[in-house]
Amino acid sequence: MPAPHTILNNRWIAQFGPRIREPNLWHLNRRSVSAGIAMGVLAAFIPLPVQIFVAISLCFVVRGNLALAVAATWISNPFTYLPIFFFCYELGTAIVGVPLDHEGVPIKIGVALVLEDFEAFLALLNSLRFKAVAPLLLGCLLVGILASGASYVLIRILWRLHIKKAWKHRRERRLTKSQHASS
Repeated sequence: MPAPHTILNNRWIAQFGPRIREPNLWHLNRRSVSAGIAMGVLAAFIPLPVQIFVAISLCFVVRGNLALAVAATWISNPFTYLPIFFFCYELGTAIVGVPLDHEGVPIKIGVALVLEDFEAFLALLNSLRFKAVAPLLLGCLLVGILASGASYVLIRILWRLHIKKAWKHRRERRLTKSQHASS
């Protein structure tokens, strides 16, 4: 990873102004790491190609680590888009109901349709338009919030466990060192 001053002096990044120099955007501490990863995970569930920009914007608000936020957006990537967004869509339809076609018949999008005839799946989505987008967006919002919150808590817990382990190890070294010095 490049040094922070190299990044800050980049002509594209310098356009963000003095806010980009906020230390927590670059430091690795418990608060900035957990906030950065949480914002990246939240942005990863946006079904549009603006995830990284949203993660960066959220990091400015919560002062989370930018690099980790950008990395966390890659939870959703070309290999995981389909299962993630299909799950989000299914969750959304469970809440708001299955979209109806122009005759009022429920349209269920199954995994078989997606895997067997992707063109038919795209044509179906095109015909549904907002009827399919609403459940997807609701599901993405709910899953994103839950996954973001869980990642925030998990990082905080793991960080705390790491610190406790380091303190215990340091205490044991001191004890061993003092025992050797007294013998």
